[in-house]
Amino acid sequence: MSILEGKSVLVTGVGPGLGRTIAYEAGRLGANVAMVSRSTTLMEEVAGEIEKMGRKALIIQADITSQDACNAAAEKTQAAFGRIDGLVNSAYRPGDLAPVNEIDLDVLLSAFDVTVIGTLRMIRAVVPVMEQHGGGSIVNVGSQVARKVVQHQGGYASTKAALASLTRYLASELGPKNIRVNTPAIGWTMSAPARAWLEDQAAQGGPSVDETVAAISSTMALGRIPTDEECAHGVLLPLSDLFSAVTGATLDVNGGDYMPL
Repeated sequence: MSILEGKSVLVTGVGPGLGRTIAYEAGRLGANVAMVSRSTTLMEEVAGEIEKMGRKALIIQADITSQDACNAAAEKTQAAFGRIDGLVNSAYRPGDLAPVNEIDLDVLLSAFDVTVIGTLRMIRAVVPVMEQHGGGSIVNVGSQVARKVVQHQGGYASTKAALASLTRYLASELGPKNIRVNTPAIGWTMSAPARAWLEDQAAQGGPSVDETVAAISSTMALGRIPTDEECAHGVLLPLSDLFSAVTGATLDVNGGDYMPL
């Protein structure tokens, strides 16, 4: 399956979580992949895997809290691949895991600077490049906690809720440029950050990881937690021409855990 064959995709936030899988799967689905992160270690590993598949991979060490860094990332991607067809905004900062009224507001501000404002910086950097080549597709990775309450994740949820709202406005504003903007709302995965959170809850006297996984799975229509690869496919499908008429949408990728009207 090569639904991204011939496309050039830029992925931010390629770290130990879902971002790594998104970048790898973009290559497996046919794209040349540029990766942006503050650390190069994991990107080098993923780049090697992508190149073994016969695709091109580009490593860009950058901090998306800087507009200049975002602009440079877009310029480097265009120089390497000739164009940017897709942008996946996967970079985020979770902030405090605490009740909303106890969140350190400076930490929350920092989370917004990465997850929301950093995403907007990256979009502003790539839109002119996409426009030069007739359009493109932008995916802002969201989360179901923006709509389904999960204890102590209010700060994180607020950043993803803001991103979902901005996605709809961007879809309307960028539609005339043939640029689509969508948000996959990712539910539970067993990525490294998710497992670390479960382990932390267990260490604080909560249920074991296995017990929590079983409880979470029991609420899902499919009876299991989706894999990182499955979630990555939900992120990448909107970049393909198969979704050419879809913009401003929220796609729930959660195994049937949350099914809004």
